[in-house]
Amino acid sequence: LAGVADEVRAALRAPIVPSPIARIAEAAPGYLDVVWPRVASSVNAAGFLGSALYLADMALAEVEAVYEPVMTRDALREAGVRDGEVAALLDVVDWFHYGQPQLLLLLAALAEAFGRDRVGGYGKAEPRAVTERERAHLALDLRLATPDAGLLPEIAAALNLDTAPDLYRAVAIWPAYLNVAWEELQHLAAYPPFRRRGRGLYFYARSGARFLAEPLEADPAALRAAGLDGATIEAARTAVDDSLSAVAMMVMHAEAMRLGLGVRAREVVQA
Repeated sequence: LAGVADEVRAALRAPIVPSPIARIAEAAPGYLDVVWPRVASSVNAAGFLGSALYLADMALAEVEAVYEPVMTRDALREAGVRDGEVAALLDVVDWFHYGQPQLLLLLAALAEAFGRDRVGGYGKAEPRAVTERERAHLALDLRLATPDAGLLPEIAAALNLDTAPDLYRAVAIWPAYLNVAWEELQHLAAYPPFRRRGRGLYFYARSGARFLAEPLEADPAALRAAGLDGATIEAARTAVDDSLSAVAMMVMHAEAMRLGLGVRAREVVQA
């Protein structure tokens, strides 16, 4: 995807355009062209990244409260996952750990903006630099398995989604890993306390919209004034809302995968 969707990708330091952004661009042509220039400087603010990393730490704490991995590196080796593949997996999962909370905050701000004439303006506009870690993320050869590959249809059904999310499509490139990991994660996905905590992240992200550095005006009246018609505005609202709850849950799943691979490191909050 070229144009504004690729600008969003670059701002999120993502190696590919996240599927939720691609879906919004496809469902509501012109919507991102209107809203992205109004929110881009806020996404590129150091405070936005700080909020996202705090959210990642929150998610890890919530996952640790309900999940103790049984999966071990030895179990992965026995399943045929080589150490080099584990290293590659960790690189991929690290982007989702780092990038999905940013995507969640962006989607939450867009969702909040539909219901208010102005959102945000209480954060600092100090721009963020591109870090070495982000350069590594941007350079990742991140491939997504086709939605019908291996366990992906079963995973999509278990998550009540039409298509498996990017996180699962990315790790499905290593089917031996996914076979082992899904044995645990499928039970976690259905576990009410885990799902409740995922909903908590969703509401936290929505409340965090007030800390955008610049005020965002993207309610239906502002979107109509920018030239969008009612059908496009409604399609955008639906696409944003549909993506938001799924991304919140995938923030939790990324932390569970990280934990299963032996990584408990915090970004902001020290345990």
